[in-house]
Amino acid sequence: MYSPDVAMGLGSIVYALCKLDGQLHQLETKVARDLLAESPYNDLAICALFLRDNVGEPADEALAFGLCRITDKRIELTKDTKKRFVSLLLRVARAHDGISRKERVFIRQFWRELQRT
Repeated sequence: MYSPDVAMGLGSIVYALCKLDGQLHQLETKVARDLLAESPYNDLAICALFLRDNVGEPADEALAFGLCRITDKRIELTKDTKKRFVSLLLRVARAHDGISRKERVFIRQFWRELQRT
């Protein structure tokens, strides 16, 4: 299990992924909410996603915040947790018109960042 900080980071990263094309799509949002609901501190992760949307935060700022939260707590991340995070991102990306090139690059970069932690 990981801390509330990691959950907020994950919610922020999911938001950044969904926002890559400029807007949150309804199906992506539903899938993200459903998948985050299965995670520890799910309420914080879901709130992080929707709060960022409410203030219209740019995707790059949300990504930077999320990565900072996750890397600060890297000791809490197991190999399985990292795989679960990437799987969650892949499922969210597939929810709206399949995985775009931008989304694929985003997820790969996120995976590389997780491997460094």
